Parts: sequence; structure tokens; C-alpha cells
Amino acid sequence: MDVAANVSRKRLLIVEDNEVLCNFLQKSLQHEGYEVETLFSGERIPRLMERNCIHMVVLDILLPGKDGIYWLKWLQQYYPGVPVLIMSVKDQPDERVQGLEAGAKDYLIKPFHERELLLRVGRLLKTKTADVKQVLQIGDTVIDTSERHVSKHGRKQAVLTGLECKLLQLFYINAGIPLSRDELMRQTLGINYAPPNRTIDTHINRLRKKIEDIPSRPSYIRTVRGKGYCLYLSD
Repeated sequence: MDVAANVSRKRLLIVEDNEVLCNFLQKSLQHEGYEVETLFSGERIPRLMERNCIHMVVLDILLPGKDGIYWLKWLQQYYPGVPVLIMSVKDQPDERVQGLEAGAKDYLIKPFHERELLLRVGRLLKTKTADVKQVLQIGDTVIDTSERHVSKHGRKQAVLTGLECKLLQLFYINAGIPLSRDELMRQTLGINYAPPNRTIDTHINRLRKKIEDIPSRPSYIRTVRGKGYCLYLSD
């Protein structure tokens, strides 16, 4: 199985409202060695992406409720590093262009041959794997954001959730700049969430436990009174 040679336990998400087709695709991809999550609509995409390390999304356009283009744009906003393969019965050139312009890495027209799907998935994942991994360093802590691994002195210490990883990346690119709770929620939780103001505190406390030497006395992610939180790259 040449496709499986580069699988390396990648986790995929299939979003397809046709249950029979969805289950068939799941079994085909699992047979190639992939780990596969499935959804029959897009409403649970945010929660599933937060809780799992998803390496690629296979997304149908015609979904109940908000359509695939909506969720494609959502994924591009909050998970721009995750490639999306669109599959759709819409085969007109302008419809394909719409999907590609919205951020899809590939567009597969239904009906398609199983082998074609496997080859396209393998190609996209191989391209992604060839990219340089984004590695952040905070003090003695090294974070591989592509795998969400937290390591110290070469030893893996913890694994970040999707939300924790987004929080850390947001802090990192704004190092030394205080970020308010409202800004953190807007940038990480997305437009579908309206949590109480202190919800973000819980996630930051969990993040501190994974990267701080003494979480109760944080050196890096510090509270800035009256402003929110700020990341300091050196203690």
C-alpha cells in the first residue's frame, strides 16, 4: 500500500451528511492507516477541532444548516494550517473556483473513485508534512505547534488541546503586549461562542500547568491587572 507509507498515524476529519458514504470513506481511510473522526453536519466542528489534533479535513459542500463553504472559511480563520479537501456534486467551474478561493487545498467532484480520494489525501498530507514545523520556545520549554507537544530538555512533558495551542500562538506573536479577555475569546473561541468572561481564565490556567515551572507563580503567562494577560518570553 504505497499511500500508507507516509501516513504516520495522521488523524482526519470527514464531514459528510450522507451516512453511508461517510462510513465508507471512514473505513477506506482507516484501512490505509489513518485515524478518522466523522461528523454528519458542521455544527460540532469547533468542539471537535478543539479537542483533537486534526491533520486534515475532508469536507462536503452540501451540509444541513450552514454549508461547507461557511465551515471552510471558519477553518481557514481558526485553523489555517489544516488543509481542507472539498468534495461536492457541484461541478461547474465557478463553483470549484469558489471553494478554492475560500481556502480549499483541493476540490474533488462526486462521484469519485475511492483510489482517487486516497491519492489526493496522501498528496495533501505529504505536502503539509514537508513544511517546516512551527516550533515555539519559551524559556526551557519547546512547543511543536503542528503536533501540540510540549517538551523540556528534549523530553515530552504534555500535549496541548487545540484551544490551548491557539492561545499560546496568539500570545507568542503578541509577546510583551497585554491581551484582554475579550480579545482572547474573540481570537480563539470563534463567533459561535458566547461564554462568560471568566471562561478564558480556566483555559489559561490549564495552559500554565503545561508550560510553567510553577503554575501558581507563572513566569511567562502573567496576569496584567486591569488589562488581561501577557506573555513574557524570558523570566
